[in-house]
Amino acid sequence: MPESLYRRVIGARLDLLPEPMRRFHDSATGGSASGRFVVTRGGSVKNLLASLMGLPLAGIDVPLELTVSADEHCENWARSFAGRTMKTRQWQSKELLIEAGGPMRFAFELNARDSGLEFKQVRAWFCLVPLPHVAAPRIQASETACENGWNVIVQMSLPVLGTMIRYEGRVSPRDA
Repeated sequence: MPESLYRRVIGARLDLLPEPMRRFHDSATGGSASGRFVVTRGGSVKNLLASLMGLPLAGIDVPLELTVSADEHCENWARSFAGRTMKTRQWQSKELLIEAGGPMRFAFELNARDSGLEFKQVRAWFCLVPLPHVAAPRIQASETACENGWNVIVQMSLPVLGTMIRYEGRVSPRDA
């Protein structure tokens, strides 16, 4: 059985993650999970951009259905917030996790610890063109362990404009 994507990126540090987070990210075949989220969006222009990018609509107690399919090279993530699906693809480039959705691509360093996982954005591209740090959208993301799952916080900000979207909530995996 091939190693999971997160095992290839993080290596033995993946074992620092608490169960069931480690088990979910260490699957070489993917998995599924569900949860409830609070989604907030920035005003006017940022809200319009979020809609054009297919990002979740604002709401409280928004249901999430997550499906991850994996092969030996990448993982396909489908996050459905109240029926609005956001698809991305993840793969490894050296020690980085790359995540792409639409014309955007982001590179993250992953920091695994006994309380969870932190995604530190280090690069961004638009239509495969590298964006300078001062012009790039910024994503801050973390997963923190809780009973039978983990809490997720993701925030996307734009230079000068500020926060475009933030979603946070609790995820519980569906064990196979």
